[in-house]
Amino acid sequence: MANFASVQEKEDAAVALGTRATHAGLQTTAAAATAGTEVTGTGYARQPLTWAPGTVDGTVTASATFTVPAGVSVQSAFLTTALTGGTFRRSVDAVYNSQPSAGQMTVNFTFTQQT
Repeated sequence: MANFASVQEKEDAAVALGTRATHAGLQTTAAAATAGTEVTGTGYARQPLTWAPGTVDGTVTASATFTVPAGVSVQSAFLTTALTGGTFRRSVDAVYNSQPSAGQMTVNFTFTQQT
């Protein structure tokens, strides 16, 4: 594990992660170290991310709003490098219960670089 000499170095490392996770998507499977089953259906699409560094503290944030098709339950959200295909980066728990009509789901991502 890296030891950063300054808070600015932590911030730079956190921002660098954001540049490698440019899009987000939703999965019908639980969060895991590998890609799961991505949501499909009318209205769903991966969303581009813009990471905001905020104050110099080693933390960056991004959010994405998705259309979840009718009848689909979401168990996790994931970070990837592209609108389609790409390289899976990581996933997190994000629950949306199936609805009779399409709905909206916003996922807020936060990454904090540790020392």
